[in-house]
Amino acid sequence: MKMAQKSLATQKVKAYVKLAQESEGLWQLILVFLGALFLLGAIPFYPIFLVPVLALICGVVAYKIPYAGTLLSMLFAFPAVAYQSPVFGWFFIIIIAFVLFEMFKNWAVISSLQILTMAPFAFGHLPFFGWITILGMIIAAFHFGSKKSIAISVPAVLLILFLSSIWLVENSAFMPVALKIYEPGYSPILFGKNIVPLTALPSSITASLLSLFSGEALSQIFNVFGFSAGNVFKILFQDSGILQLGIWAIALYLVSYLSGTIKGKRRQVISSLAVFIVVPVYYLIGIIWGVGFKLEMIAALAASVIVIGIIESFGVQITREREMQRKEKMKSFGKFGLGDVSLGASEKSLDDVGGYQDVKQELTDSILLPLEKKELAYTYGLKPPSGILLFGPPGTGKTMLMRALATQLKYGFYYIKSSDILSQWYGESEKNVSEIFSIARKNAPCILFFDEIDSLGKKRTGYSADDVGPRVLSTMLTEMDGLKSGKTVIVVGATNIPNQLDPALLRPGRFDKIIYMHLPDKTARKEIFKVHLRKLPTSDDIDYDRLAVKTSRFSGADIKNVVNEALKLAARQARKEGKIIPVSMKQLERVVNAVKPSTSLAKIDEYEQFKLDFERRVGAAPVEEERPKEEIIRWDDVAGLDAVKQAILEAIELPLLHEDMMKEFKVKPSKGILLFGPPGTGKTLIIKAASNELKASFQMVGAAELLKEGYTRAVTVLRDTFNRARENTPAIIFVDEIETFAPARGSATGVADVVGQFLTEMDGLKGLKGVVIMAATNKPIMLDPALLRPGRFDKIFYVPPPDQKGREEIFKIHLGRFAEGLNLKRLATVTESYTGADIASICQEAKMGALRSKLAGKEKKITTKSVLEIISKRKPSVTKDMLFEYKQFMEKFGERR
Repeated sequence: MKMAQKSLATQKVKAYVKLAQESEGLWQLILVFLGALFLLGAIPFYPIFLVPVLALICGVVAYKIPYAGTLLSMLFAFPAVAYQSPVFGWFFIIIIAFVLFEMFKNWAVISSLQILTMAPFAFGHLPFFGWITILGMIIAAFHFGSKKSIAISVPAVLLILFLSSIWLVENSAFMPVALKIYEPGYSPILFGKNIVPLTALPSSITASLLSLFSGEALSQIFNVFGFSAGNVFKILFQDSGILQLGIWAIALYLVSYLSGTIKGKRRQVISSLAVFIVVPVYYLIGIIWGVGFKLEMIAALAASVIVIGIIESFGVQITREREMQRKEKMKSFGKFGLGDVSLGASEKSLDDVGGYQDVKQELTDSILLPLEKKELAYTYGLKPPSGILLFGPPGTGKTMLMRALATQLKYGFYYIKSSDILSQWYGESEKNVSEIFSIARKNAPCILFFDEIDSLGKKRTGYSADDVGPRVLSTMLTEMDGLKSGKTVIVVGATNIPNQLDPALLRPGRFDKIIYMHLPDKTARKEIFKVHLRKLPTSDDIDYDRLAVKTSRFSGADIKNVVNEALKLAARQARKEGKIIPVSMKQLERVVNAVKPSTSLAKIDEYEQFKLDFERRVGAAPVEEERPKEEIIRWDDVAGLDAVKQAILEAIELPLLHEDMMKEFKVKPSKGILLFGPPGTGKTLIIKAASNELKASFQMVGAAELLKEGYTRAVTVLRDTFNRARENTPAIIFVDEIETFAPARGSATGVADVVGQFLTEMDGLKGLKGVVIMAATNKPIMLDPALLRPGRFDKIFYVPPPDQKGREEIFKIHLGRFAEGLNLKRLATVTESYTGADIASICQEAKMGALRSKLAGKEKKITTKSVLEIISKRKPSVTKDMLFEYKQFMEKFGERR
């Protein structure tokens, strides 16, 4: 809310500051500015106040063209060098020529070297600037990576030692030089002249450039090169140069390399401690060459580490070692244009992904445990899975989760858009797949993430003979089987349409883990809202719990879209009023009410069906996503029907709890239970209660929906349903309105195939252990007689309208607390022949009347009289003709209780 009180002007300033922080050009400006500042400050020529101005000009040029800014700094320094020593000016020309060749690719390295080598000599050898050299070398090693750290350290240290030797001065970077070795020096290259006044600057520049071509300068060129070469030789072989170069190369390499291998939030500070290995070497140098050991070096090293720690405490990551290593590996994938999406990822670990605790636990146990706990992996022979398939609705965070995992593992994470592999040329697609796997093995350990893997792995039965799909799939299967042991290449696939995948792709050894990325649950949705609104102006009235409830079935992407739309509403209002308008609950609710979730209930059913068929996971149980559904029905909500309850319990629980005793008595559990009777008597209700009370998977076959598929397809659906139940025992298969698809054969064309398949499945040729078929019908006389024999429907129950006691119980259940004080016995007496549905409707009407009165400002109690008035206007839904029909059926087939 505080942010909302700030003006737009304040926020505009903050916005520009934020843009500046993220601006690549700004950092280019700063780097080139500092390089030019120390270069011009180390060579006395320009007035002190003019040096930062010229350096800033170089920086401004570098903002757009960085290499041009670096070159300009060298050109500005050229007349200064010529002014101090025309002979050294020719030497500087060679340096400028080198810069011209390297500046396009390595301008940042050149500017960094300007800072590191010239800071110890700038502005009168101030000690503070020498400390910058040590800190700068550490930062440069972090930024440029371990390979380029040598290219930074060796030239920087060598140039510092070289300049100290030819100028016969100590440097403030605490890198000692035995000056006696180099005395008396060579006067033509000593820098001893004073700064030029501003008024004399133009003439001095002209004179300096002309002095390069004087006879004296030209005659001494070869002498300077010879003297310089001699000094380099002395530095390396008479002085301590080799030791200094070697120890700094090792130290900076370790600093950078360790920052890419050490884990934890303080890895930069810990890795920077490696610079302290230079201390004993410098102590040894001081003794051997008699130059002494300066304690200020320890202070400079400690100060540099402290600065790194302060920078790191603000969350700034300087090190790019891991990024450099991954970019090096990415070059081998150049043909395919793949990207390592873990580079620059905002998710640094699995903890940065909200919700999905069950999935994260599964991935941690199966991947992180064997890779990070080597002792456990060795003891138990643990290996990471060769493949993981993530399936689920779009927008649930499949890619984000794997990117976080790859970042935490420090593995390369190569994102492959499956459709891009396919080629119009014969054989090219298969070659692409093989090449990707070959490169991955060379760059192991890594993760290959195939997005939209259904493009490559569709069922082969859906293709024609000439299609490329089956050939590509065969190649991919071969490559997944051929991943060598010891080469950790984890194949991860993601799909929104898992039903289209070929079964060969789904077997263990290829995809060892098949994980359902379900929609976020209520707690996760709450956290997702908080994450997206965390750094934004919000009002105090936002109820995250309420938002989570109202966004049932929303994916993470859906919630992000809701927040974005609400932000647009707030921004539009802020533009009109000229002040910050916080995002309010009203705006969020307006968007939520206007949009629909991207995943339909039908799609969720498909995912859950695939989950039952194929999901492989042994970790935490998945969180079930909430779905709009009626209140859960329990046994207590069903009045009467005790015999039916007992039969269901015996069919499901007895085989599980007392299997040994059933074998002893050679008792087989009931295979099928048929409930018939008038509509509204509770047939479907008791089956719903059974599905909630019993710990059994529940498969429902809607007869009307089944026949919509056509008779041929209906046979396949039936077969799949029974197979799914067998694989997820104990299971209940509920067939409602069974007479719709299983009438007497010959009554309709095509029915025989469906009935025949149903009978085959019930006969249990494949075994139905732990599976119970429950069916309900209002028209039992229409059923095919073959269904009714024992061995198919072992139990047949007639569910009549409730008796007196049952009707009392139903009134009590549906009236709830309003039943107190009512004469339930009288109500039950006057409702003879009424079904449970009839009584439920009467109770509903009574409660609705009381609600209408309360809304009108009047309190109206539900009384026996008011309920009787409603009953007097109703008729029972069961007719005598219907009861006669059931009586005929029972006379012919009887009941089997």
